[in-house]
Amino acid sequence: MKMRVILLAVLTTVFCSSVSRANITGAWWWDDGDGALVCSGTNWNAGTGVLSMSGDQYWGPGHMNGWIQTDGGDPTLTLASTINNDTNFPWTDYHVNVYMNSTFTIANTGTLAPTVNNPPNGDWVVSSVVEPSSPLVSGPYAGDYEGTVNLLGGTPVALGGELDFSYAIQFSGASQFSFTQEVIPSMVPEPGTLGLVVMSGLLLGWGALARRRR
Repeated sequence: MKMRVILLAVLTTVFCSSVSRANITGAWWWDDGDGALVCSGTNWNAGTGVLSMSGDQYWGPGHMNGWIQTDGGDPTLTLASTINNDTNFPWTDYHVNVYMNSTFTIANTGTLAPTVNNPPNGDWVVSSVVEPSSPLVSGPYAGDYEGTVNLLGGTPVALGGELDFSYAIQFSGASQFSFTQEVIPSMVPEPGTLGLVVMSGLLLGWGALARRRR
């Protein structure tokens, strides 16, 4: 009986130590100031492990720069965003790129799977998740790892509308991490509209060719 108590105490100590090593002691993020994405508020909830932001997007890409401090281990951070459409077009799909100065994964199962909502319709979906592979070799994020969460509508997010989404990242190997969330809204033309665009292009090309032959 005494041996069981000792063994239980040891296992409890090991378990608690592994949990405490995975704590995030602080998390911050802010917009990069170029006016594409203007952050109006952020919040770090240490109890739930959620770092959230709200803001307005005027064009893309928009960026939120972040900083994470941990006491080691392999913590999980959930990033939640509420973004209003202040561009000049409705959003039909949305792309979220995450850059980090350390290898990481995007949690994609259970309660940590990425989610998206277009209030009040709620008919958007996460169309795909691309996990980081190797560090980027060029560009402004050279040396960082890149992961992507692609979101697809649903009811388009109209001008003045709101898009809510969240996803979790898991990482390890250091006690301090920097990251950037890059958000890119886009509009895919409806099939009828796309056909008109293609036809217009063909007619313009035919007209230019005809003028050259005169």
